[in-house]
Amino acid sequence: MINGMINGKDPAWLRFLERRFSWLAIPNIAILFVTLQAMGFIFVMMDPIWVGRLALIPQAVSVGEYWRVVTFLALPVSLSPLWVIFSLWFLYFILNLIENQWGAFKTTFYVLVSILLTIAYSFLFSLPILSVSHFQSTLFLAAAALFPEMEVRLFLAIPVKLKWMAWLNLAYLAYEFFQNDWVGRGYILAIYSNCVIFFGPAALSSIKQAYRRQKFKNSFRS
Repeated sequence: MINGMINGKDPAWLRFLERRFSWLAIPNIAILFVTLQAMGFIFVMMDPIWVGRLALIPQAVSVGEYWRVVTFLALPVSLSPLWVIFSLWFLYFILNLIENQWGAFKTTFYVLVSILLTIAYSFLFSLPILSVSHFQSTLFLAAAALFPEMEVRLFLAIPVKLKWMAWLNLAYLAYEFFQNDWVGRGYILAIYSNCVIFFGPAALSSIKQAYRRQKFKNSFRS
């Protein structure tokens, strides 16, 4: 994984946005999302009909149910209490990792871009959003790109580096991509374009540097 935007300066466009829109920053944004997810889990456990009430359904928003553009973020990733506890801890952990490295503004902006991409695609293609797994996956990939060598202990026992978890995540995404129809594939490309926007330039720069180093070494061998 590419250790993006920490070995050099942030892109000029991002520094410009931070100067102009610093008020958008939400410090400790992890608490906000963990609270939303916990509340969503409680509501759905009390009555499964809450999945339909929280989901982002473009047709429902168009007739006045505007809250759905926010409440879909509360959709629980699981109905298993143990798995929800783990997922909430992990969500808190990765968002704090990102914020500690990037600061409140860049973390908030990254999150907002993911949310806006989801909403825009949902409305463009009338695609109901019934899960936030892809949204949370974009957060995890950002943490893994920033801290590829960091280890976490799965189930409090198995140490695994974030980069290996990220590669497994990407492998599953590739499988899901080819199993989907074209609307589903487009959704995957749209929401993960956030990662490309933030980490693509750093990845490209790293590839170019590696190529130049290899070319320099080859010049001495010939």
